[in-house]
Amino acid sequence: MAIVKKTVVWNVLRFFTLRKLAKFFSLFLVKDSFVYTFLKRLVFFRLAAERVSFNKYQSLVYTGTRFYFFRYRDIVFAIDSGPLNDTRGTGRVAKNLFAELDRGLTNHSSGIDLKQLFLVDESRVDIYLYPSIQWADEQKLEKAALIVLDVLPVSLEYLFPEPRIREWQTKYKNFALQAKIVITISEWSASEIIERVGISKERLHIVPLGIEKNNAVDIKKAKKNIKILHEKYFIFIGSNDYHKNLDIVINALSDESLSECQLVVVGDNFTKAHKDYWKKILANRIFFYGHLDDNETVQLLSRAEALLLPSFNEGFGLPPFEAAIQNVPSICSDRPAMNQVLREAALFADPTNQDEWISAMNMVINRDKSVFEKLEKAKKLAENYEWNDFLKSLLAILQSSITSDDGVRSNNGR
Repeated sequence: MAIVKKTVVWNVLRFFTLRKLAKFFSLFLVKDSFVYTFLKRLVFFRLAAERVSFNKYQSLVYTGTRFYFFRYRDIVFAIDSGPLNDTRGTGRVAKNLFAELDRGLTNHSSGIDLKQLFLVDESRVDIYLYPSIQWADEQKLEKAALIVLDVLPVSLEYLFPEPRIREWQTKYKNFALQAKIVITISEWSASEIIERVGISKERLHIVPLGIEKNNAVDIKKAKKNIKILHEKYFIFIGSNDYHKNLDIVINALSDESLSECQLVVVGDNFTKAHKDYWKKILANRIFFYGHLDDNETVQLLSRAEALLLPSFNEGFGLPPFEAAIQNVPSICSDRPAMNQVLREAALFADPTNQDEWISAMNMVINRDKSVFEKLEKAKKLAENYEWNDFLKSLLAILQSSITSDDGVRSNNGR
């Protein structure tokens, strides 16, 4: 009995002693404590020394946080990596931007003299670059440069649910108004931001997106083998967002003149209810591939009759240029920014007129001469858009904003 009591007492004492020790050490390991900071720096330096890559980036060193810090000439900027997880257009822009930063670190012929920094005291950061306004940090807006692809939830209120409209009218509108600078991607998006958000022209910059010029289809790099259809098919690439307007092309394909054509849908966010409804219209002529990587998407795109972009509006419209590089024509909605950016480089149809889509798709499958004339124009137009130019323009804007601030501070100090 005495032995049992002694064992119980010993276990109780040991338990409380371990708790005290744990509590003692936790004081040193809390965020921003000396020990925590020291260990964090030790890990970061080791990562830097080993040049650990993340995802597909060869030179960027994983920092363990959302932010990646860089020195460009005389400024220090941080870029948010959060949007890399987005499978929509926002994510594609972020991935290409990071890929270009990666190239800029090692390829001096790119004309971008970059250096990745580690263990940066955030008070030294001149500006925070957010590839998407939806990832912006409210506490950092004073130093923020926000990329806004479009303001569709307030431009096309009738298409979007009330919570999303309200979020844009309050949260994101305030973010844009408080940010240091706002960057958008087309003249149309700029005019919409000025009108709907109320930003002054002086704080708004237009930087057109780049286009990936990769012609090669590397099947070995694809995560999964894509079953390629041998019949004639059109392709839609995008999510099932409110403005994408996929219904118009599905209804058009139900026309007898297009009965031998199929539709390939690449993208996510398609509910079972949507799929079942559309399959009732097209039966076994519609195929949903979900989200694919770039190689997988190109495999399907390169064999399509044409790319379909039936959106009510887009901030820019990258897919038609990417299709042109694969020698595939596009049919787009006759709405901004597609009809402004593409001009004579695509077939256009009213996004509310089914007959116009039927006519345009028939022009493609009947090999109308004008289709291929527009395709050649699209190829030439695509040459004007480079991700390297996109990054250079961004960096120039960031540097200019900091330089002008320094000038104001200097003048005020005299």
